[in-house]
Amino acid sequence: MNGRTPASYWFARILPVAGLILIGLAGWRIQQLEYWRQNPESVNLQRRALAPRFELADHRRHLVKFERFLGRQRVVLIFFDAELGADRDPRLQPLLEKSQLLKTNGIEVVAVSSATPFANQQAEERLGEPISFPLLTDIDVTKPIPDPVHRMWGRYDETRNETLTGLFLVARDGTVAVDDRGIPKPVANEQQVLNTLSQGYWPDL
Repeated sequence: MNGRTPASYWFARILPVAGLILIGLAGWRIQQLEYWRQNPESVNLQRRALAPRFELADHRRHLVKFERFLGRQRVVLIFFDAELGADRDPRLQPLLEKSQLLKTNGIEVVAVSSATPFANQQAEERLGEPISFPLLTDIDVTKPIPDPVHRMWGRYDETRNETLTGLFLVARDGTVAVDDRGIPKPVANEQQVLNTLSQGYWPDL
């Protein structure tokens, strides 16, 4: 004898423990599936697709390609109220206040509206400090229709001929939640998402 415990001894000791672990996992899985069956609304099975690309001018009149952010970092795309302005839209406030924290945590903010670059520049001046993320004007001289990006992202009311606000979360892989037609779907609870972002965290998708 060389003093070593035979492998068969350890196998006999470990096998029952492994069996108990597997039984526990199976039981947990069965409970999870039963919960999902009884509460289907709790199952997050969102359809996702690649986020639509676009190129617009920012408040400093620089062309910004949306695709430059995709596949590199997480992106908050927000369509804000042009009439209120970037400095007065309450939905933009937490993003403006925490923009540096978000950027540090790998989250980029991109804001779009029908406001002109001049109007967006005035909003920045009223704030009294530079805005660290792009305020984009939804005018594309290569497209004959107005507000093309709003339309592309489902943020245009064709009946009333007016733009809509909305907030989208684009994952690091460049995908966004979409509806059954494949059109990007804004988050349902904006305030909850904004509260999470204001703490520097990325909301659960």
